[in-house]
Amino acid sequence: MGYWKKHPKKDLEAMLGECHAHGWRISRGKGYYQLRCPCGLHRKSVNLTPSSPNYGLNLLKWFHRQDCWKEVR
Repeated sequence: MGYWKKHPKKDLEAMLGECHAHGWRISRGKGYYQLRCPCGLHRKSVNLTPSSPNYGLNLLKWFHRQDCWKEVR
């Protein structure tokens, strides 16, 4: 777990941890998390109550398609 408040869904909490490991900044809003990339060009919201069972997987695929997704050292 990082510096953010834990997400109630385990798979989304793991996704937040992976994003943090790749350098993305995470902040908590009301009902969502806001993720910002290291270069400052990309940002994405993560809902606390996702509407789809594939929500986390779709988000992770979106992150992997971004140019600024860094490899973990």
